[in-house]
Amino acid sequence: MNTTVILQRQVRELKENLQDAVSLAAKYKPNMGMIDQEELARLNKQANGSAYNPKEFDMADRNGEQ
Repeated sequence: MNTTVILQRQVRELKENLQDAVSLAAKYKPNMGMIDQEELARLNKQANGSAYNPKEFDMADRNGEQ
Protein backbone atom coordinates (compact mmCIF):
# COMPACT_ATOMS: atom_id res chain seq x y z
CA MET A 1 0.00 0.00 0.00
CA ASN A 2 1.19 3.45 -0.69
CA THR A 3 1.23 6.27 1.82
CA THR A 4 -1.76 8.10 0.31
CA VAL A 5 -4.09 5.14 0.73
CA ILE A 6 -2.97 4.61 4.32
CA LEU A 7 -3.51 8.28 5.17
CA GLN A 8 -6.94 8.31 3.53
CA ARG A 9 -7.94 5.27 5.58
CA GLN A 10 -6.73 6.95 8.79
CA VAL A 11 -8.63 10.14 7.98
CA ARG A 12 -11.82 8.14 7.38
CA GLU A 13 -11.39 6.31 10.69
CA LEU A 14 -10.78 9.57 12.55
CA LYS A 15 -13.94 11.09 11.06
CA GLU A 16 -15.95 8.04 12.09
CA ASN A 17 -14.53 8.25 15.61
CA LEU A 18 -15.41 11.95 15.80
CA GLN A 19 -18.98 11.18 14.73
CA ASP A 20 -19.25 8.48 17.40
CA ALA A 21 -17.85 10.78 20.09
CA VAL A 22 -20.20 13.63 19.17
CA SER A 23 -23.25 11.37 19.17
CA LEU A 24 -22.29 9.95 22.56
CA ALA A 25 -21.71 13.40 24.05
CA ALA A 26 -25.02 14.66 22.61
CA LYS A 27 -26.84 12.19 24.85
CA TYR A 28 -25.64 14.18 27.87
CA LYS A 29 -26.32 17.62 26.39
CA PRO A 30 -29.03 18.53 28.95
CA ASN A 31 -26.46 18.10 31.73
CA MET A 32 -23.87 20.33 30.04
CA GLY A 33 -23.22 23.99 30.59
CA MET A 34 -23.48 26.59 27.84
CA ILE A 35 -19.77 26.49 26.97
CA ASP A 36 -19.79 22.71 26.61
CA GLN A 37 -22.92 22.83 24.46
CA GLU A 38 -21.26 25.38 22.19
CA GLU A 39 -18.18 23.18 21.86
CA LEU A 40 -20.42 20.19 21.09
CA ALA A 41 -22.23 22.17 18.39
CA ARG A 42 -18.90 23.18 16.83
CA LEU A 43 -17.68 19.58 16.81
CA ASN A 44 -21.02 18.38 15.46
CA LYS A 45 -20.55 20.75 12.54
CA GLN A 46 -17.18 19.18 11.77
CA ALA A 47 -18.41 15.63 12.24
CA ASN A 48 -21.79 15.72 10.55
CA GLY A 49 -21.93 18.98 8.63
CA SER A 50 -24.80 20.34 10.70
CA ALA A 51 -25.32 24.09 11.06
CA TYR A 52 -23.39 25.94 13.74
CA ASN A 53 -24.33 29.50 14.57
CA PRO A 54 -22.12 31.10 17.24
CA LYS A 55 -24.78 33.76 17.83
CA GLU A 56 -27.00 31.11 19.40
CA PHE A 57 -24.52 30.93 22.27
CA ASP A 58 -23.96 34.67 22.67
CA MET A 59 -24.63 35.57 26.30
CA ALA A 60 -23.75 39.27 26.03
CA ASP A 61 -25.78 41.74 28.04
CA ARG A 62 -27.71 44.05 25.73
CA ASN A 63 -29.77 47.01 26.96
CA GLY A 64 -29.69 45.68 30.51
CA GLU A 65 -31.42 42.46 29.50
CA GLN A 66 -30.15 38.94 29.66
